[in-house]
Formats: sequence, C-alpha cells, structure tokens
Amino acid sequence: MVRPQVTIQRLQAEFRSHFGVKHVWFVSSGKAALTLILRVLHTLSGRSQVVVPGYTCFSVPSAVVRAGLSVRLCDINPKTFDMDFLRLAEVTDSDVLCVLATHLLGIGVDVQRVIEMCHPKGIFVVEDVAQAFGGERDGKPFGSLGDVSFLSFGRGKNITCGSGGAILTNDDHIGEALAREYAQLPDEPLAGQIKNWLEVAVTQLLIKPSRFWFPAGLPFLKLGETKFYTDFPISRMDSVRGGLLRRWQKRLSRSTASRVDHAEQIRRVVPSHVQPVTSSGRGRSVYLRFPLLMRSKQAKDALCRRSAEQGLGISALYPCAVKQIAELSGTLSSQQVPGSTMIGERLVTLPTHEFVSDGDLVRLRAALEMVQDEQCSEVKPSSEVPGAERRAQGLPRAH
Repeated sequence: MVRPQVTIQRLQAEFRSHFGVKHVWFVSSGKAALTLILRVLHTLSGRSQVVVPGYTCFSVPSAVVRAGLSVRLCDINPKTFDMDFLRLAEVTDSDVLCVLATHLLGIGVDVQRVIEMCHPKGIFVVEDVAQAFGGERDGKPFGSLGDVSFLSFGRGKNITCGSGGAILTNDDHIGEALAREYAQLPDEPLAGQIKNWLEVAVTQLLIKPSRFWFPAGLPFLKLGETKFYTDFPISRMDSVRGGLLRRWQKRLSRSTASRVDHAEQIRRVVPSHVQPVTSSGRGRSVYLRFPLLMRSKQAKDALCRRSAEQGLGISALYPCAVKQIAELSGTLSSQQVPGSTMIGERLVTLPTHEFVSDGDLVRLRAALEMVQDEQCSEVKPSSEVPGAERRAQGLPRAH
C-alpha cells in the first residue's frame, strides 16, 4: 500500500460510524486486541481476575495469561450460550476485573444483563465479537453493547483479512488509556504481511465444503487446529491487511445474509435427535457456523469422522472446556462447569458461508440422519453433567 496510514484511518472512520463509537484501533489479531484491552483495564482498576465462559476459544484464556492476569470460569447455558447467570452472580466478587460476554459462533447473548450484574460491583464488561461481526440485538450492533469490545478478522470469520483484530469503545476513559497503549505498539514486519496474504489467497480459493480436505491438509494454514499458546505477536495492523478489508460493508452484508439464510434452512431440516443452539433474545445472530448438540460424544465423533471422509465441512469447535486445557488444568481443575464440559463433548458445527450449496445442505442432513441410525447402543452421559440439570436445560438425553 502506498499510503498505509490513510488505509487504516479510513477504516477507523468507517467502523466508528458503523458501531456508533468514538474510539477504534486495528491490531494484528483478535487475541492481541483482547490482551491490550485487559492490560488497559488492569491499569484503570488494579483487579486481576477475568471471568470467561467455561467453553470458548482457547485464544481467550491465552490472552488473559499473556496480559498477566488470572482466569476465572463461569458456566454457560448449552441451549443458548448465555452465561449461567446464577453462577455469574457467585463468581463476580471484588477481585474480578472484567467479565467477557461472548457471542460464540455469532449467537447473540444477553450483554445488557451481564452489565446490570457487573457494573454495580465495579466490574467492566468486555464484549467478545470475534465471531459475531454483523450481528445485532435490540437494534444495536454487537460490538457497541459492552464497555469495550473486540473483533477478529482471522480465517473463517464473517469478514477476514487472514488475521487481524479491532478494539472498539465509546468510553473516553478507556479510550485514552488504549490510545497510550496502542502508541507503543510496533508495526507488522513485511515478511508477516506477505505470509498472511498468501494464506488468505489459498484459503479463499478452497473454502467450498467439498474442497475443505485439501486446505486442511496444508500444514502451514493450520486449519482446524486449536492450541493454547501465549507467544503470539502484538502489533498494529499493517496496510496489507487493511487493504484486504476494503468494501467490508458490502461483503459483510452479503456474508451475513447468506449465513442467516443457511442457518434457517438447516434449522428447518435438523433431525429431532439433535439440539440446535439458539439465541435467548431478539435480534440477529450471525451463525458463523450452525451449532448442534449431539446426543452423545460417540455420536459427535461418528459424525465428524463421516464428514472428514466425505468432505462435508462438519466439525467440532474446540476440543474441550477451558478447565480441561492442559496448560491451565492446575489452576482451574476445581472450578465446576458441567454445561461447558458437556458442550465440549457433544457440540458439532455445520458450515453456513455463502459457498454452501443446496446440495451441500442435503448431504449435511443425510449425514446427521445416518449417524443417528448407527447409534444403537446406550451411551452414558458425562459424570460431570447431572441428569436433573440436563433435563432442566431441556437438552436431548443420551441414549
């Protein structure tokens, strides 16, 4: 890019207008954005505990650790991905810096209720919009609801530039502190810019579900990998990534409409033995992928194997709940998150992007029905999910 600052400044103005916020910064990734947010909030508050959903992207706890803070878990409702609000009331004490309200897979959660519970205790609410760009609730876009929020433009997101993130806030106090932190960030090295552009080109070329087996087999793309690591770069977004976000409004509108339409088609044909996850409130969820809870871990594994064989694009999301991440198990093992643990065992996700065809949808349904026919033996539920709780949540019972 000939005028890199102009590219980023134009994006900042467009995002300020779209979200109705005063302050916007673009950085190297979503987890870099979250790390910066946490560092700044810590300087403003001094508290050190960060409440995160019991089931979420591993990048979230990795950013907490990178920021020098401690992870505290709150269970989530498997039917809606909302926080377990009774549990949230218990875990938010005077040591808690902030709570992450996460629109997992673009499913809208009740951020306002989290705010009402947290603000009287002096706790910030960070809105995680990494997977939900384009969604809204009560007429307000996701990203404008919390005290501060972050987006991700990584591969597979609603709008992507390979990797990248954004920080949004309408709070001047937070904004001034973030501006000071951002001013100290280095620029992205040229080698990283070129590598990112090549990865974007390959991924976009091969995004069709029937071709997913090919990019998934390219190790440098690291597709489908979920790892916990804290040595990720934190830098300003470069002009190459900024250029890849050009015309993002039109792309966002097209992508969101396609995902919402495909999600509705999937919902109409989902067999009765699986449980769709749906938003608890009004508004528009983005459905980055369509989440389904299988009856058992065995059914989930069987479906994922069949998908891999046929190139259907069905996959698990993250391999386990946050408390089961090996690098964190020593500090989180005593925190009980039965709903999150069950999600890790039974959740599958279906593709919803604009390249999914009617034929793909037919094959997805056929795979779901075939796996059900193969599941004849009784499967015991996880010992960490009591039967009474499962019934109270209205989830399909394992059998």
